[in-house]
Amino acid sequence: MARFKNLYGQVVDTLGRQIATGQMPVGPMPSEPLLAERCGVSRVVLREAIKALAAKGMVSVGPSIGTRVLPRDNWALLDPQVLEWHAGSDLNRATLADLVELRRIIEPEAARLAAHRATAEDLANIRLAFRRMEASLGSEQDYALADAGFHTAVLLASHNQFLCQLRGALQQLLKLGFSLSSRHPDATASTLPYHEALLLCLERRDGEAAAEAVQRLIARNLRHLRGMLGEDFGDGLLAPLTDEQNNEETLRHAS
Repeated sequence: MARFKNLYGQVVDTLGRQIATGQMPVGPMPSEPLLAERCGVSRVVLREAIKALAAKGMVSVGPSIGTRVLPRDNWALLDPQVLEWHAGSDLNRATLADLVELRRIIEPEAARLAAHRATAEDLANIRLAFRRMEASLGSEQDYALADAGFHTAVLLASHNQFLCQLRGALQQLLKLGFSLSSRHPDATASTLPYHEALLLCLERRDGEAAAEAVQRLIARNLRHLRGMLGEDFGDGLLAPLTDEQNNEETLRHAS
């Protein structure tokens, strides 16, 4: 049974990545015998993997049409595994802009709620995550994990059951954004004061300031993305503060 699960998971991951990256384009998939042979598994394992991909909206299965890869609009894009597969794909600018926009919708309100609802344990977890970010400045991979842990802790501190259900998706969204923005030379160190400002706002129970701190942090991330993708990336999403305004606001809220 364990071997079946391992093979099943490997096939789901392999086919999911191939679909997400466009290696397996929209339209009919190879026949079941051929696909099973390519994956080196039995047809039973392959069928279970196809069922999993169908549940994520990536493929459809029908008696007369066979198995087909579906367009991206059908995919469960907030599924953490689907988002992870996206990390290996060449995302277009519109998709990346949508990810930034989604963060702007979710995170400020989550921070506002967290400022009012966080328990002492929640605040301790957020501060611990921040300390881990400080300690991992020399390692992009460790910093990315600590950064995701920080934002996840804030989300959980909102104590909204539906927002909390988004934590897996948020972690992958952050991973996607970080994989690009971290290529900017000062991407990690320069965002640390913005995270600290958010932490201090939460500890002061200042919901409005916490929401604004998240907006400034996302604006900073957007600036890094623009450094990689062009200054016109994300036009219309938000009117970013200037660097001077960002620094002044961050220092004011961190004081």
